[in-house]
Amino acid sequence: MRTDEIHLDEASRAAVAALAHRVRNRDGAEDREDAELFALEYVVAMRGQGWRPTEARPVQPWQESARRPPAPPEVTRRGADLARKALHGGEIE
Repeated sequence: MRTDEIHLDEASRAAVAALAHRVRNRDGAEDREDAELFALEYVVAMRGQGWRPTEARPVQPWQESARRPPAPPEVTRRGADLARKALHGGEIE
């Protein structure tokens, strides 16, 4: 059976092609048909389980702004000293 004989939408065909490409690269496969049949079987099984291809979402602005500058060295040093004291059973002030 050839993979182009199966009726899939454009997004599913793209998913099959991408997966087959990854399988060939991973295995160094010489035989294109094996990788394409595996990819087709996988995508059809995923579709049978309810998977539908969706477009990737753009990065949300809050993800970039969530980073804050590093703490000053004295704060970092104090935190490390407190952690050492706690590990050795010392009194934490």
